[in-house]
Order: sequence, then structure tokens, then C-alpha cells
Amino acid sequence: MPLFNKFFKNMNNKCILKPDFVTGLSDAERCSSVRVWENKRTKFKINVQLDFKIKMLENETELLYMVRSFFNCGILWHYSKDGTVWFRVQDIYSIKNNIIPHFLKYPLRGTKYLDFLSFKEAFHIIESKEHLTKKGMDKLYSLSKGMNTGREYLTDVYYSPNHTKENNINYIPISGHYINGFITGDGCLSLNLGKLFGTMYLSISQHKNNRLLMESIAKYFESQSKLYSGRTNDIQINIGGVQLWDNVIFRHFERYPLYGNKKLKLYKLLSIRELKRNSKHLIQVGKYRKWKSYYKLRIIEIWES
Repeated sequence: MPLFNKFFKNMNNKCILKPDFVTGLSDAERCSSVRVWENKRTKFKINVQLDFKIKMLENETELLYMVRSFFNCGILWHYSKDGTVWFRVQDIYSIKNNIIPHFLKYPLRGTKYLDFLSFKEAFHIIESKEHLTKKGMDKLYSLSKGMNTGREYLTDVYYSPNHTKENNINYIPISGHYINGFITGDGCLSLNLGKLFGTMYLSISQHKNNRLLMESIAKYFESQSKLYSGRTNDIQINIGGVQLWDNVIFRHFERYPLYGNKKLKLYKLLSIRELKRNSKHLIQVGKYRKWKSYYKLRIIEIWES
């Protein structure tokens, strides 16, 4: 019960997001881009704009307000067509003084680190006013086409920045706050209500190019689970097991707060774990132990509320 009380207290404490949490969330949901579009009235017939954004479903609006407060810049855009909200920063002053300094101090750990480097290069081209020349505009155009989904990777070679490699002099250990930000963006906290009723899972999906990042998260949680292929070009890991949840996962979330909509799911899982403590939810039927009807219904009620 002490863990339950501590988590409940942490859950209701609103505080400023940790820098590593913001980086983890950005690695999952952020897009840094150099937007280029045709404009016949300009000198080189194109316009260029730097664009930093984090896109989430509308139920994460409160979290993105916290992100905006953290960076002390940017705006929130609501898109009713797809039910999403974007935290967006486009002005050069904020990109220079808020966005770039943060990711230099708390660097990304996946393939989006490459997009950040391109984004930073594009900023320097604009800051130095090189974009006022044809050569500078060509550089920006080239950068824009090679970022995000336009970036090409070597086949079967998985990318990992030097600061994520343990044998590198610039190695930065993965942070629990970073992991929580990443889970908030691309993770899933789930409960099996079928054949394996009551089994809890922490699942994370990513593009296959981030295999090494996924392996580092699995290692952090001391999980022996293997990565497997999900949708096209995606990989996924499911971390589960009663002992792992009790001794590692719940302890992790006690130390490192989770924010956003998934915080509520975590609270439900912890409430369910308390119901299952000391096996009071089971009854002996011959050689087997089965769920007591009351506990089964109560767990369904908690999870679906």
C-alpha cells in the first residue's frame, strides 16, 4: 500500500516538466522540418520557414500546454478534422533561444536526432543570411527534402547517435524521465481482459530504424522480451510479467512521474494490482486457481471507467 499512496500523491502534484521528459516526448511525437513552398513574388520563387512541432490527440491538450510553458514560447493549434492539437514554434527568436539550446543540452536519442542536426544547420543558414543567396536557398531546399520521411537510411543498418553508445566518450545514460516522455508519445499501457485476464503490458512501437533505441528501453526495464515486427516497417516490444511490474515497472513510475492521458491508465493498473495483492482474487477449484467473480467484475469496472 505505501507504493500506492506515493504514486497517488505524485499523480496529483502538478509540476514543471523535466527536460529529459520533454526530449523523450519529442523523440516520439516531434517533427522538426524546413518548410519550402513556391512563391513567385520572392527573389528565388520559393519561401522557407523553420517549423518545430509536437502533434498529439486533443485529449493531450493539457500536456501540450505544459510543454509550451516549459519552452516559454510557441502556440497550440487545434485541428478539428483529425482531432489533434499541435504545439508549434516557427519564429526564429524562439528557435534560437529556446528550442535549439534545449536539444543541445538534452539531446534526442533516436533517428530524429539527425533531423535536429539538419534543422540546426538550416537555422544557421538563415541566421547568417546565407538564405538570401541562391546557394543558401539551394542548401535549405536540399535539407528540407532529406528530413523526416524523406531521409534515406542504409538497409539493415540501425542508427544510434554517439551519445547513446556506452563505449563512446560522449555517452549519456538513458534517463527515466526521457523514457516516460517517450512512453507518453509512443507507448501503450494495457490490460488483458481475455484469455490471460488481468495480465498487464507496457508496449512500445517505433519505426525499425530505431531498433537500438528500443533495445535500450527494454534493457532499462530489465526485460527479456524480444522485439517483433508490427505494421510495415514498425517494431514493437511488450514488457510484462507480475514480478517485473512489481519490482521494476511500478517502481520506475514511482520515481519518475508520468504525465498526460497515460497517467490515468497507470493509476488504474496500480489500483488493479492492489486488488490482486496476496492472491485474494483467486479461488481454488480442484487443481487450479480461478478468478473470483467479484474481483473480475471489479477489475473490468476500474479499467473501463
